[in-house]
Amino acid sequence: MRKPDSPIPLFLLLLAFLLASIFAVDAHDVVCKCYRVHGHHRTSHSGHHSKHKGGQSNGSTTSDNSAVHSHNSTGTGNQSSSSQSSPSSSSSSDVTSPPSSNVNVSHNSTEAGNQTSSLPSPPSSSNVSTSYNSTTSGNQTSSSSSSSSASSSIVDGNSHAHQRPIGMCFGHAGGILPSPSVIVQLLKSHGISKVRLFVPIPGVLSALKGTGIQIMVGVPNEKIIHLSLGGVDAARHWLKASILKFVDPKQVCYLAVGNEVLQAHPLIIRHLVPAMYNLHKALQTSGLDATIKLSSPCASHILGVQMPPSAGAFAPFSLPVIRPMLKFLSETGAPFMVNMYPFLSFIHDPMSIALNFCLFRGNAPPMLDGGRHYTNMLEVMVDALVTAMEREGFGGIRVMVTATGWPASGDNAATPANAAAYVEGLMQRASNGMATPKRPNQAVEVFLSDMFKENAHGGKAFEKHFGIFNNDGSPAININSFT
Repeated sequence: MRKPDSPIPLFLLLLAFLLASIFAVDAHDVVCKCYRVHGHHRTSHSGHHSKHKGGQSNGSTTSDNSAVHSHNSTGTGNQSSSSQSSPSSSSSSDVTSPPSSNVNVSHNSTEAGNQTSSLPSPPSSSNVSTSYNSTTSGNQTSSSSSSSSASSSIVDGNSHAHQRPIGMCFGHAGGILPSPSVIVQLLKSHGISKVRLFVPIPGVLSALKGTGIQIMVGVPNEKIIHLSLGGVDAARHWLKASILKFVDPKQVCYLAVGNEVLQAHPLIIRHLVPAMYNLHKALQTSGLDATIKLSSPCASHILGVQMPPSAGAFAPFSLPVIRPMLKFLSETGAPFMVNMYPFLSFIHDPMSIALNFCLFRGNAPPMLDGGRHYTNMLEVMVDALVTAMEREGFGGIRVMVTATGWPASGDNAATPANAAAYVEGLMQRASNGMATPKRPNQAVEVFLSDMFKENAHGGKAFEKHFGIFNNDGSPAININSFT
């Protein structure tokens, strides 16, 4: 006869179930606490702002679709120790705890706070209440016409357009593009007084010579190790052979050493700041260091916390490079260069960030951060960076947005109308002096990305559609200022 089942296994089963429930609750609490601590969290993605990975000196550009963009302050594993050869910084290292303040951030309020130009000390305790009312959806469009069939081909380069206080990025992944002379005509006819070349392109540099258009020239990522190990002689030779041979040095206003180098191979990362020092010394020997400032454009994901802006802080993985870079920028009077795309912030957190708030639309409810009043997402991102620099002891460095834009296709929020609204809003703010609530008396230089659609660019679909113009020179989106 079969022996009756013992009650012991049933008891063990109930005990195991009870323990599993307790562990599940604890795990949920840990996850929630981590999310709250790190603030504005973005999932890993291959974003537009890593598409110009320094380029190739022969004119072609490389794209790195494996780049990880994340606001998780744990960072990427092998980057935090990759800059040991960089000059050391005297900044404080106690920044891993998220900054904070007694802040009530709301997208429901319509009352403007009092702006202030003071730079308060970073808060020390966290008590942030954040509330947003996002009533827009990803596919919302404005009433403006969404057209890439705007009339007119290449415009007359002899017209005397009003000079705009905004620059334009010229990538080289657009397939068949107009000739360098036509590109220059296009810039002049639309009053674009500054252009960013991601790599030095001899034909374009030669065509720009004598035009009065100021130039930011990029140093390809793959040249950084050579410029670091080769010393000042290598830097001097590269400057002469790649740039000064083709254009008057008076037209060169900035050198951008690499592009988003923290997304590159660790062997390159550790050589970034030494290469910057060598290039600066080469400029000094030529008497050009006062007119040509040198920096390195970073991706905005170097910020571990960016909302609210008063809580801005660098992600820990970036600090081994950011700290010596800040020291260099402070010593040489150069700006902190950063590529910022509110589009990416929106598509990765559409429930917390209103679309109209990203598009400079006046009907977007403002964000209040203490006594500061924010009307758009780009201001939030810039001031978060300013706060992060203050925490490292470098509050006097100015910020330059070296690439920003909005795609016209490839995502629900990427429409011609939204792209036009972003560019128009940005240009209007730039014409009034692109200042921020935290620095109301200091304009932020901005470069629009990109001049042309990048049809040959890989990655996500929207990465091909940031262009302001079609490849024949006609407007890709309806921008009143450009039509």
